[in-house]
Amino acid sequence: MSNLKKIFTFISLSLALIAVAEMPRDYYPDNLEGRNKEDLKTALHKLIKVHTRIEYGSKGTWVVFRESDVRDDGSIWDMYSDVRRFFPSSGAHRDMNIEHSVPKSWWGDDYPYTVDASFDLHHLVPSDADANSAKSNYALGEVQGTPKFDNGVSKVGKATGYSHNVFEPANEYKGDFARMYMYFVTCYQDYTWVSSGPIMFTTGAYPTLNEYSRNLLLKWHRQDPVSTKEILRNNAVYNHQHNRNPFIDYPHLAEHIWGNRTEYAFMFNGEDVVAPELDVKTGNVISLGSEILGGSHTLLYTIKGEDISVDIDLSVIDDYNNFSIAANTLSADELNSSAGATVAIHYHPQSYGTHTAQLCLSSKDFPDDIVLQLRGLCMNQTPQIVMVDNLKATYKQTDADISLELRNCSEVVTWYVDGKQLDGNVLSPSQLAVGMHKISFKTANVAGNVRISITAK
Repeated sequence: MSNLKKIFTFISLSLALIAVAEMPRDYYPDNLEGRNKEDLKTALHKLIKVHTRIEYGSKGTWVVFRESDVRDDGSIWDMYSDVRRFFPSSGAHRDMNIEHSVPKSWWGDDYPYTVDASFDLHHLVPSDADANSAKSNYALGEVQGTPKFDNGVSKVGKATGYSHNVFEPANEYKGDFARMYMYFVTCYQDYTWVSSGPIMFTTGAYPTLNEYSRNLLLKWHRQDPVSTKEILRNNAVYNHQHNRNPFIDYPHLAEHIWGNRTEYAFMFNGEDVVAPELDVKTGNVISLGSEILGGSHTLLYTIKGEDISVDIDLSVIDDYNNFSIAANTLSADELNSSAGATVAIHYHPQSYGTHTAQLCLSSKDFPDDIVLQLRGLCMNQTPQIVMVDNLKATYKQTDADISLELRNCSEVVTWYVDGKQLDGNVLSPSQLAVGMHKISFKTANVAGNVRISITAK
């Protein structure tokens, strides 16, 4: 990424430097750099979803709480109330709950819990039981007017423009909850949200936060920076669960995924560099059409980019006998131009049938190669048209049975009517109800269907 054009340097790195102070840098792979938006979020998802599940309850979760949620005086650090309580000699505190900061009803898990999110200590915290009950499974929000519950730390009530109740933590913990939620929708971006989950989350890998939650969480994230408490808690959970909350270690990740830096590539040191983009992505298919054996043709394929700083290397892999390219590089200047850069792809099949290959685009501008799929079909010079014989558009239920055949096809044919396989190749109008029916055929190399109408006797 050193070749990327630097636009400006993020001056205030205090948040990132505080969070980095006591965490293992080698936990994070170097190839996180250069990514932004969905690409960055998914790379983090793949990293943090791999972790150890801690047993739920007094012999698991509460054991970790004694390390992750303890104040200097030995009392339990409760983000839901200001009641000072101390850990019993063993097990759980009877007046406290294991609170899911993101309610477990949002992904539909119930006793006996089986889903990883239900056990994840990056969002499980010890909570005053009364505050936990009042919070229920409400979404986060800012209470307006008179709250229905307020213990000085936790508040529950109506939010402006919303008909449902919301839970509002104290100002000193709003950033904590924001970063818990950001972690959660990254680690579990493949979940489907139910119950009250859709109030804040959208199903899908990105952005997973809807407009309401994105604005709220970014606001709290900025207003309440990472604290020493969060850093120590992140380290403690990591010691047991073996994954980390990256939004505590690198707070500016949130801006590159959802915030005001989504057009820039993430860098560990906080520098802002333009995030290069291409109008193609891995998995895109380039169809070369059909060609006869011994023939060849060329497809001119245009690729456009923005803020590309170095040339892109091209290579054909998997099937270079049937496909080739005219040049092995695309110029950065051409890619950035309004016309884009053109790659000449040659299809020269050496055998009959369908051919596939991969066109690989490699560049220092991108953490991963971009792999496009090439497809072509080689067939006879004068292809035979396969068609159904002995079949009319309309039959009466009293009409005689029809022997189904394919013209210009010597292969074994399997016939279906409305998806049900026929015995042999005989269609009986008397066995069909009045209305439209689909007659389908399939061989080793061809398939198709036609529709017929059956009228009353």
